[in-house]
Amino acid sequence: MKRLALHLALGVGLALTAFQPALAAADAPDQYAARWPLQLPAGAGLVRLPLPAEVLTQLQTADLRDLRVFNGAGQPVPLALDRSSPETRVPAPPPIALPALPILADAQPGTATAGNNLSLRIEDGPGGRVVRLDTPPAGAGAPAATLVGALIDTREQKAALQAIELDADWPAARPFAFRLHTSSDLRHWQPLGDVTAYRGADGTMTAPARVELHGDVLQGRYLRVTWDRAAAPDAVQLRGVRLLPVPPVATPPRIAVPLALPAGAAGDPHAIEWRLPFATPVAALDIRLEGSHALVPVRLLARQQREQPWTPLARHVVFHLTQDGQEQRSPPLELGPHGAWRDWRLEADAATPGFTTPPQLTAWLAPAQLVFVASGGPPFTLAAGRADAAGTYLPLPSLIPGYEPGAQGRLPEAILAGAAPAVATPTAAPVATIAPGGQRDLRQWTLWAVLVAGVLALGGMAWALMRQLGKPPGDRED
Repeated sequence: MKRLALHLALGVGLALTAFQPALAAADAPDQYAARWPLQLPAGAGLVRLPLPAEVLTQLQTADLRDLRVFNGAGQPVPLALDRSSPETRVPAPPPIALPALPILADAQPGTATAGNNLSLRIEDGPGGRVVRLDTPPAGAGAPAATLVGALIDTREQKAALQAIELDADWPAARPFAFRLHTSSDLRHWQPLGDVTAYRGADGTMTAPARVELHGDVLQGRYLRVTWDRAAAPDAVQLRGVRLLPVPPVATPPRIAVPLALPAGAAGDPHAIEWRLPFATPVAALDIRLEGSHALVPVRLLARQQREQPWTPLARHVVFHLTQDGQEQRSPPLELGPHGAWRDWRLEADAATPGFTTPPQLTAWLAPAQLVFVASGGPPFTLAAGRADAAGTYLPLPSLIPGYEPGAQGRLPEAILAGAAPAVATPTAAPVATIAPGGQRDLRQWTLWAVLVAGVLALGGMAWALMRQLGKPPGDRED
């Protein structure tokens, strides 16, 4: 019995000893599919490394965890992954200042200026151009015309607006309301907005007279500003307005990766399938049609493995048109957080001829960079491409003393010192085939073989022990 227990313990120990190194193999550069020597700034201890296309297209994990930086001793160094978009400064468009034309009205009972059915006419007089209410002529002895509002010609303004500010003076020490309307014919008016402004007794304004808009475009329309007629005619002076355009949206920089479709991928003019050789998420897909006049509604689908059903991602209209000598192309298809797929399928609308020639595909990848500590001494090596890599990234603030947002952008920059391993234009594989895994697949099969052998050995020993326990006491081995 003791001898059997000793054999069992030795067997378990040997199985674990054989399995442990294979299961927990330390990170080493040769465990990764691609490697690049790095060039670091002299004396830099903490550096950043923007990841170019040749690195991103080698990754085999969607969260980019299969990236390592090794020092000269072959040891991985502490590093963090920064996937925040670099700051892209877009200058704000300047305000558009426009003059105001006074709106005059005969001071007759019943004359109103706040309705939507006012009819105006523009007159040129010796004192300049003015705008009058289109009302019946006043009789003899009628009061002189008074200022009741202002008209601004905004017909040529094409910009989308976020606000309108009034350049005006109005009675102090009480709230004062302005109303804004627009019209294309000076007869039919639509409300645009209103604001209640205030000036202190000393004439100071607590805030500008500003009407917030939501991207309204005033092209082809007039703008009318009116106010409370209870104020004295000369108490309000509207010199003009300032149109504040909507600031342009800063598009984050992206990395373009042209995709070469595999042979036979476009055999069906209404469906194209391909498999990406990398796992880096695709932020957008640019689809370019050949020819000067082409338009195809499409549907994009994706999946992780060929055994899975296709998942619809988005619909898009792809076009390439030429009009008045100007070339127009459809924008890239934005995928947002839905781009981490390996198998892709692009379907053309069945009501169209489909793709007469295969389209040109470009994957747009979101930028990313590593921040790492240059510990252990050169030469430093970047390694990428290992599907079973464990996540080792540290939080970015833990690497940068006194971290504040954007501090990583001020670190010295490392660059790849060697040639890229032929991944500038990756060739997509046919969906029906699975790309070989190389050393990774061999290592995984070895791990499974060792694990199965260990389980079988333990099972055999347990079976022998049970048989031994079932024998009569005199027949058992000591």
